[in-house]
Amino acid sequence: MIVSMPVKTASADAALAPLFGNAKYFAFANDNNEITIEKMEQNSGRDVARILVANNVDVLITSHLGLNPFVLLKSYGIKVYFAGHYRLTATDALKLLHANELVEVTSDNFDSLLGEHDHKTHTHDHAHSHTGKCCGQHSHV
Repeated sequence: MIVSMPVKTASADAALAPLFGNAKYFAFANDNNEITIEKMEQNSGRDVARILVANNVDVLITSHLGLNPFVLLKSYGIKVYFAGHYRLTATDALKLLHANELVEVTSDNFDSLLGEHDHKTHTHDHAHSHTGKCCGQHSHV
């Protein structure tokens, strides 16, 4: 089983990145929980999803994912798990996955876990964004 996660840096101890399509690095873990990090050159969720499909990923652990990449991943049988909105390292996320402590994202719970939210009401910090975009979806004025 290959597990993938968007991460902030090229370190195996890296924290999960808050965004999926704009993540600069992805962690890939094999059956032995050995983690490798790959730089991601794409910056759209659909392009990243296609790369995960091409790399035979079985599971994605993430805190944010748009509907189009979610549908694409699910159409290839890739399971998506919600990592929550707190700081979590790739190693910790794997431990939670193997302990069955992560919630699998389905069509029924997508909106409540990962769905696009109203730009005016969400509260996470935008300081991490150098693109002028919130969540990679909306432009700041």
